[in-house]
Amino acid sequence: MRLSWTTLLLPCVLADTVTLNWSIGWKWLAPDGVGRPVVTVNQQWPAPQISLTEGDRLILHVTNNLGNETTSIHFHGIFQKGDNEMDGPVGVTQCPIPPGSTFTYDFRVDQVGTYWWHAHGGGQIADGLRGAFVIRANRPPYRDQITGSGDLVITTGDWFHDQAPYLIRYYQSVENNEQNGGAEPIPDSGLINDGQDIQMRVDADKTYLLRVVNIGNFVGTYLEIDGHDLTIVEVDGVYTEPYTLKTLYLSVGQRYAVLLKTKKSSDNTNYLIKCALDLNMFDDVPAGYDPNYYGYLVYNTRKPLPSKAPITDLTIFDDLDLVTSNANRYGQNREYENVDRQIILDMDFTTMSGVNRAIINNVTYVSQKVPTLYTALSTGKSASNPLVYGVNSIPFVIKHNDVVEVIINNHDSGGHPWHLHGQTFQVIARTPADGGLYAGQKLTARHPNPLRRDVVSVSEGAFVAIRFKADNPGVYLMHCHIEWHVEAGLTATMIVAPDQMQSRSSTIHIPGDHVDACRRQGIPTQGNAAGNTQDFLNLTGANTQFDLNPSGAVIDPSTLGPPGKQRAYWPKKKKDRH
Repeated sequence: MRLSWTTLLLPCVLADTVTLNWSIGWKWLAPDGVGRPVVTVNQQWPAPQISLTEGDRLILHVTNNLGNETTSIHFHGIFQKGDNEMDGPVGVTQCPIPPGSTFTYDFRVDQVGTYWWHAHGGGQIADGLRGAFVIRANRPPYRDQITGSGDLVITTGDWFHDQAPYLIRYYQSVENNEQNGGAEPIPDSGLINDGQDIQMRVDADKTYLLRVVNIGNFVGTYLEIDGHDLTIVEVDGVYTEPYTLKTLYLSVGQRYAVLLKTKKSSDNTNYLIKCALDLNMFDDVPAGYDPNYYGYLVYNTRKPLPSKAPITDLTIFDDLDLVTSNANRYGQNREYENVDRQIILDMDFTTMSGVNRAIINNVTYVSQKVPTLYTALSTGKSASNPLVYGVNSIPFVIKHNDVVEVIINNHDSGGHPWHLHGQTFQVIARTPADGGLYAGQKLTARHPNPLRRDVVSVSEGAFVAIRFKADNPGVYLMHCHIEWHVEAGLTATMIVAPDQMQSRSSTIHIPGDHVDACRRQGIPTQGNAAGNTQDFLNLTGANTQFDLNPSGAVIDPSTLGPPGKQRAYWPKKKKDRH
C-alpha cells in the first residue's frame, strides 16, 4: 500500500565537529551464546553507533591494536564528495592500517539517513567490525508524524563462530576448495543488535522512526514485528513516498527507515520481533539448521514476553514499487533518460587455478600494488587510460558528469547484492518475471521518480539496470556485498573524472598519516598499478594472480578467555554454478 506526501526539506542550519577515538582490538565474547574472539571498538560490544546531524564534520582517529591483522573502516553509503581518500577500501583509496598505527578519517557529511560503517578488507565484518551510522536531518519530511522520542535502530545479520581467516581459507584456498566444492561458509546464527533476544522498549500510542540495517556478511534477512505494520519512508539514505508492508527483506548492506505505529494501550501484550536468514542463499542447508532469531518489542516490562514463532510468509517484496520522494535534495529524482555511457558487467563464477573464483567480463579482481586512487592522482594525463590501473582491477574510466547506465548480467545460479561506492543510483529495470539476461532492449523505469539506493539485488540468471550521474570525482568500487564474493574477486572499479581529481580546485589529497601507513608496509604510493613511475603503460609486475592459499593471522583465543575454536557449519556440496 503506497501513501503520498509532498514536503520539501529546508537547508541545514547547524553543524558540529564530532571527534572520536577508536582503539580496534580483540575480546572474547559470546553474542549468540557461543564464545569466540570478536573485534571490538574500545573493548565495547556491540560496536558503537556513529550518530551525526547533517552538515557535521567527523574526525575519527583509528588505532589498530589488533596485533595480528591490518584493518580499515569504510563508511557505507557516504558519498565522500571531495574526500574520496576517506572512503576506506584497502588497496583502493588507502593502504591498510598496520598494527600499532593510528589513522585518521576526516570528512563532512552533507547527507541524511540510515547508513553503516564496517571494515573493508580481510573479511573483518565477519569478526564484528561493523555498526550503524545515522545522520539526522534537521527537518525530515515525516517529522510531523513522529511522536515517539528518539530513533529506534535495529541491526540484523548473520554470525559465524570461526574467525574470518579460517573462513576465507576454507572458501578460497586450493587445499580446501575442492573438498568443499567451492561453497561459501554458512553462518552459525543470526544477530539482532549484535545479540539475541534483545528487548526494544516503546510507549503506547506513539509513532517511531525505526531504522533497520543488514550489517551481515553473506545472507539476506527477513524482518517482521508481530501485530505491527512497517511504513517505508527511506531507502539507503533516500526518502521515498510512504509504502506500508508487513515483512521487510534486506540484502546485505541494505537499509530502510520505517514508521512504526505502536498500539494504543500499554496493557497489551509485548510483541515478537522476528528475523530469518534467507536459506535460498545456501548451497546446502545442514540438517536441523534453524535460520530464525528473535527480539522483543516491549510495551510493559510487567507483562510476559511472547513465545517464539518463525516468520511464515517469506515473500520478498519488489523494491521497484518504491517511488523516490521529491523531498530529496541530493541526486536527481526524475529518471535519467539520456545515457552517455553504458557499461555491461557479465558476472559469473569459474574454477581458476583450482579455486572457485568470481569473474566480471572474464576477469577476476585482484588488488594492485599501488592503491587505485593514488594511481589516479599520480599518472597525469595517462590516468584517463584504464590500462594504468591494471587489468585485474577491472577498471572503467568515466567522464565527469556523464550519465552512466550499468547493466549487471548475472550468469550465476545465485542472487547477489551489488553496491556502488560514492553515489546512489536509480534502479531502472530488472529481469521480468519470465527471466533472462539483457539483450540490448530499451529500458524504462517503472515510475517517473524511480527508486534510488546504493545496494541492489540481482537474481540468478537475471539482469539489473542502474543509472547514475558521474558528478563525484573519485575512485569507487562496485562490488557484490557478500564478503566471501569480495574475497573471490567479484569487484569492479569506477574511476570518475581523473582529470578533475588532479585539478588545482580538487580537494582530494592524501594526508601524511595515510602515506605513512603505506611506507611502514613498503607499499608504493605513486605510479601505475605496478608502481612504475616512468612508463605508465608498462604494467610489468602488476598483480594478476590471487592468493592461492590465503592464511591470515588468527588471534590465539587463549590470550582472550576460554580456549578452543568453535566449529562452524560447512555445506556438504556445491550446486552447479554453470
